[in-house]
Amino acid sequence: MADKKKYNFKCLETECSNRVCCTRPEVNVTTGDLSRWTVANVLQHIMGALELKVPEGEGEVIRMVTARKPLESDSDKTACALYHEESNNCTIRYIRPISCRTFPLQYNGEKFFVSNKQCPGIGQGEVTKEALKEAKELAEEEYDERVETQLALPAIYGMIMAQMIKQSQEAMKNMSPEDLEKLEKMMQKQKDDEKEE
Repeated sequence: MADKKKYNFKCLETECSNRVCCTRPEVNVTTGDLSRWTVANVLQHIMGALELKVPEGEGEVIRMVTARKPLESDSDKTACALYHEESNNCTIRYIRPISCRTFPLQYNGEKFFVSNKQCPGIGQGEVTKEALKEAKELAEEEYDERVETQLALPAIYGMIMAQMIKQSQEAMKNMSPEDLEKLEKMMQKQKDDEKEE
């Protein structure tokens, strides 16, 4: 029987050479993160760095992620909008998303795995049994929050869109005939411009 490889990890924080935790393609955000930020009274400061990703293709799911920004040191690469390149640190380090707190350990509902082997903290330091147990519990919690968020977001998105449509319809009912005509002309011009492209 093959020996299981021991999980050794120590976050190098500001001494990290590549910050793959901040430059990975996406940083997931859960409804649990939103709740924690609301309770801590910091959500209003973080909202501008969050995005709702609507599915563009079959098999994709709606999800919340942090926005991206180009790196100053390499404009071909992007990082999480909450990453502060000059200090090589996360601007919300002590209340960062749960997916960041578990990084690079991840759980998929069946097994634990290292989500990014490029992280320089892998193989560093010793992980005690207690610390490993805590890391696994947090990874399981992140998985549960991610699943719960994926289940809730379509309904939340649908309710918001329905409310926006209703408000639009109400606003159009209250428009004067002249304003309606102006709006129709603007919409027709936009359609014509799109056809030309």
